[in-house]
Amino acid sequence: MLVFIIAGAIIGSFIVEYLVHLFADNYTIEWDSASESANGISSAQEIAIAMRKTHRESERQMNKAFKVASGTHC
Repeated sequence: MLVFIIAGAIIGSFIVEYLVHLFADNYTIEWDSASESANGISSAQEIAIAMRKTHRESERQMNKAFKVASGTHC
C-alpha cells in the first residue's frame, strides 16, 4: 500500500510540474523599473538599508532585554 502512495505522489509531482510549465509559458514576469526612487536608489540598496535598520533595532531590543535580565536598569 505504501508503494502505491509513493508512486502516486511521484506521478502527481510530475503532473503538477507539467501543468506549471504549461501555464508558465503563457505568462511572463515584467520587472517594474518605475519602482526605483527618484534619487536613484536601487531596490537592492533599499533592502540593504532596511536590513541595517532592522538589525540595529534588534540589537537595541536585545541590549535592553539583557539589562533587564541582569538587573541593571538604565
